[in-house]
Amino acid sequence: MTGQDDVVYIPTNAISEQHHYTPPTPSVTILKSGTVRVEGHRPLLSDIRLEKHVPVTTRDGTVLYIDIYRPANAPLGTVPAILAAGPFGKDGGPNLWHFNQWPWRFGCPRIATSGLEKFEGPDPGYWCYHGYAIVHSDCRGVWESQGEVVTMPCQKEGQDNYDMIEFLAAQPWCNGKISMTGNSYLTMTQYYTGAENPPHLACLAPWEGMCDLYEDQVRRGGIPNPGFVDGTMRGDIASATGSKAIDYNAMCYKYPLKNAFWKQYRPDVTQVKCPVYMVSTWTNALHVNGTFTAWQELGSEEKWLRIHNSHEWPDYYNEESVLDLRRFYDFYLKGINNGWNYTPTVRMSIHNPGGTDVIYRPERQFPLKRQLPLKLFLDSTTLTMQESPASAPSTISYDAQTGQVQFRMPVLAPVEFTGYIKLRLWTEAQGSDDMDIFATLAKYNPTTNQVLESQLVDVGRLQDNPIQEQQELIRRHSADPKDCETYFDPGPMGCLRASHRELDEDKSSLFHPVHTHQRELLLQSGEVVPLDIAFWPYGMICNPGEELRLTVSGVHLKEHLRSNDVRPRLRNKGTHVIHTGGNRDSYFLLPLIPAE
Repeated sequence: MTGQDDVVYIPTNAISEQHHYTPPTPSVTILKSGTVRVEGHRPLLSDIRLEKHVPVTTRDGTVLYIDIYRPANAPLGTVPAILAAGPFGKDGGPNLWHFNQWPWRFGCPRIATSGLEKFEGPDPGYWCYHGYAIVHSDCRGVWESQGEVVTMPCQKEGQDNYDMIEFLAAQPWCNGKISMTGNSYLTMTQYYTGAENPPHLACLAPWEGMCDLYEDQVRRGGIPNPGFVDGTMRGDIASATGSKAIDYNAMCYKYPLKNAFWKQYRPDVTQVKCPVYMVSTWTNALHVNGTFTAWQELGSEEKWLRIHNSHEWPDYYNEESVLDLRRFYDFYLKGINNGWNYTPTVRMSIHNPGGTDVIYRPERQFPLKRQLPLKLFLDSTTLTMQESPASAPSTISYDAQTGQVQFRMPVLAPVEFTGYIKLRLWTEAQGSDDMDIFATLAKYNPTTNQVLESQLVDVGRLQDNPIQEQQELIRRHSADPKDCETYFDPGPMGCLRASHRELDEDKSSLFHPVHTHQRELLLQSGEVVPLDIAFWPYGMICNPGEELRLTVSGVHLKEHLRSNDVRPRLRNKGTHVIHTGGNRDSYFLLPLIPAE
C-alpha cells in the first residue's frame, strides 16, 4: 500500500452557498401522508418517521452521520433497512442541484418520486410505503461527517459501511436484515462493503459502478483521463470539518503505472458472498467495464444481471425497475416467497440503432457461450473491413492530433454481436515515441451518411404531451449533436496508449485483451508494433442496408468530461500510421451471436 507521504492532497472545499446544502439539525419528525415535501414531486403515500443527523461511531472512533427514513407505525423488529452510502450529500449538494437542471431532468420527472431521495439513491417515499427503512449516509470526511481524508471508494469505506450496517441491525425497529442500493459511487462502495461480509448484510443491489478506478476511468488503456474523478473531489463535495481530498489529477501523472496506490481502488469482489442483483448498460461511459468485471468475478452463488437499454438514472427511477428491485428485496429482506429465485440469471437488452431493440432476452450467463469470432480484416487501400485478409501490405496515416481514418463494411444480412470486442492494429508513430489510439464502432445510413444512434432517455415519460417532448429532443440533437449528446449513443469505444501494450497473458482471452500496465515500452523510430485494443462489452443488431464504420483517431472520442474538468495530457504528435495486409494483419474481432 502506498504510504500517505506519497499521496498528493488538496483541501476539501468548505461548505458554501454554491453547494446548495441545508445544514442539518438532529431531530425526529413525522412526515405526514399526503403532504408534498418538495415542490413538483409526488405526495407522500404514508407517514414517515425521519430521524435526522444520527451519529454512528466507527471502529476507529470516527463519527459519521446518517438520516433514517422509516415507516412511522411499523411494529418493532419488523423493518429491513436499505443503506444508500456516498459522498454527494444527504442534505442536498451540488450534484442533486445540477441533476435538477438537466433538460427534462434526464428522463426522471419530479412527479415520479417524493423528492426525499439523495443523488443517485432510492426514494424514501416509495420504500417506506412498502415497509422499508431508507438510510442516507455521508461518508468519511464530507459535509459534517468526521474524517481527515476524502477518497474514492476503498477498503476503509467498506469497513465504515460494515459498522453502519451493524449499527442499523441493532436498532429496535429493525428486523436485522440490511441491504444497499444506488448508482455509480453508491454502487462502487457496495463492492468493498460486500467483500467485508457484515453479518447482517442480507443482499446487495449494485446498479452500475466502476470496479477499477485505474482501468475504468483514470487510466483507461493506460491513457490519462483523470478529469471526471478529479472534478468529483474538487466540485461535488465539501466539508465542515476541514478534511483534505486526494488530488487524483496529480496522482494520475505521478503514478502512470498500476502500482499499489491504484490497486487499493480495485475491490476483491470474489469475497462477496451474499446474494447480488446487478444492473448494467452497454453505453455508460464510466461503469460498463466495471459492472461486467464485477459480475464475472463475484463470489456470490446467487447473483442476477439485468442489462437495460436506457441510462442509469431513468432506469433506476423507472417504475418497472423499482418494482423489480422490490421483488428482490421482498425475497431476501422480508422472506416473502414471491418466486424471485426463478428470475433468469441474465436478462439482456440489445441495441438496434435505427430499429427496434431487443428487451430483456433471458440468458444463462455472460459472456454468452455461443458467441463466435467474426474477424474482419482491415484494408488501408480500400478503407474496408472484410472477412478475407488483404494479401498486399499497405498503410494509411493521419495527423496524430487532429486526424482520423475510417474503415467501412456494408451489412448484407441480419447480424448480432454481443460481448467483448478486440481491435488488433499494427501501428507506427512518426515524430513521436508513443501514441494514444482511440477507436469507435457505429452504424451508418450509407445513403444519408448519418450515424444511427440509440436514444437512451425517454424525455416524454409522465409528460403532458410525450410525443411533443420526444420530437423536441430530436430537433435539438439534430440541430446540434452536442446538445443532449449523453441522451444518445452510437456504439462502443476502445483506446490504448502504445507504450502500455504489454498483455497480461494469464488474464487475456480471445475477445478481451488485458494489459499489465507495469512498464512503458516506448517506440523506436520506424518501429511497427501490434496493439490489442480492448473495447468495452456491447450488444448491437445490424440490419441489411446499413454500414458498419470503424473510426480510428488520435482524438479522444468519448472523454466523458464536464466543462470544468481538467483535460487529459495526450502524447500524440506527428503522424500515426496504420499497417494492414500481408503479415501485418490488422483486424477487428466481433462476438457474433448466431441466429437461433
